[in-house]
Amino acid sequence: MKIKIENILDKLLKKLNLKRIETDNKGKVIKFENDADKVEVEVKKARKGAIEIETIKDEKKLSKKGISILTSMILLLLLTITLGLNSSNNLNNDTVSPKEISSVATSSSVDDNSQMQDKETVTEDVVLATKATPKKVEEKLVFSVPLDGEIQKMYSTDKVIYSKTLGQWKTHDGLDISASSSSTVNAIERGVVDDIYNDSFLGMTIVIEHISGYKSQYSNLDEDVFVSIGESVVKGQKIGKVGNTSVGEYLDDAHLHFMLFLNDESIDPTYIYN
Repeated sequence: MKIKIENILDKLLKKLNLKRIETDNKGKVIKFENDADKVEVEVKKARKGAIEIETIKDEKKLSKKGISILTSMILLLLLTITLGLNSSNNLNNDTVSPKEISSVATSSSVDDNSQMQDKETVTEDVVLATKATPKKVEEKLVFSVPLDGEIQKMYSTDKVIYSKTLGQWKTHDGLDISASSSSTVNAIERGVVDDIYNDSFLGMTIVIEHISGYKSQYSNLDEDVFVSIGESVVKGQKIGKVGNTSVGEYLDDAHLHFMLFLNDESIDPTYIYN
């Protein structure tokens, strides 16, 4: 690509309010004039690679500072033009050397290869991270019955049920499951024994905490239980036996008083038997 240095020079001179008033036999500008201050600037090539500038003052006097600034600007302009001409000559008119093209192509190729390697590294890291992170499988609870037997008294929180022991009608927030005394009671799902205590109304009680906010409660048990607080249990594990420790239901036939909770709220466990 041929760079028109002379055209660029004329435009720069116009912006600086300068005009050429003398050139050498090769067309290079050697003298400028400023219209406003009638200041001539002569350019001499004293030796190879060096440029000297002589400022000739006419009519109007300029301050030393003004002359210094103007001289510096012209010197920078000429140095820029000289470098541009040298670069233009090195380009051999309109062509670029194959060595330079090869150098640029090699540099571009190296950059592209580097970027490709970075992408491959990132991709590989992502794949390895994905492989290293196990997928979290949502666990589902499938409750089994705590013991086999008929439902003696239904879960009922919106309707009252008659209590033989109390001789009154009241709600019932659990299932009473008929079973003979000493019948084995099993954990309905895996979990951890959260509490074991003797309830003043429901008798000996075991509470097992499961995942997802569920808890199961087994009451009216024999005082001889098979587990301890903090123990992990599996589904179907024997945890105790049916007893007759419930003061509030001791006149009812032998049974297990079973309750189910979700986030500490009592829910109907009847569906387990359906």
